[in-house]
Amino acid sequence: MRKILPVPEKVGTGFYLQYLLFKHVFRINSGVPWPVHFTSRVASPENVRLGRCTYPGDMPSCYIQAVNGIEIGDYSIFGPGVGLISANHDPENLDRHLPCGPIRIGRFCWIGMNAVILPSIELGDHTIVGAGSVVTRSFPEGYCLIAGNPARLIRKTSA
Repeated sequence: MRKILPVPEKVGTGFYLQYLLFKHVFRINSGVPWPVHFTSRVASPENVRLGRCTYPGDMPSCYIQAVNGIEIGDYSIFGPGVGLISANHDPENLDRHLPCGPIRIGRFCWIGMNAVILPSIELGDHTIVGAGSVVTRSFPEGYCLIAGNPARLIRKTSA
């Protein structure tokens, strides 16, 4: 018999029941050990390291590709449609991915709707990524608001 996990503090009972139905009955994202919305997709969930109360993909239409690894700090939140892409395809062989460093997202980060974070990016603690942004370079210092395509520093936030 399967062990049913208690409802995580961040998600409601309705979401959790829906998550169990799609994960265990329809087998959507069945290999993902944290709650994921049924319209979101997680590739290589074994390469994702999560902090406390962090559930990437719990919002609709997220895409998490962790071929090269993803590390997410405590209490970070993600809007709908967020993309975390940890590896690019090899242009000479599309069946392979290019090796690179993991995506590292600090503690207490907020990734806005439809933002995309590309391979080897590091975001420091308390970083806010604006909706629709494409993060192509790292912002390891944290305590900042970034936005745009490509994402750039909009302003520093208070510590």
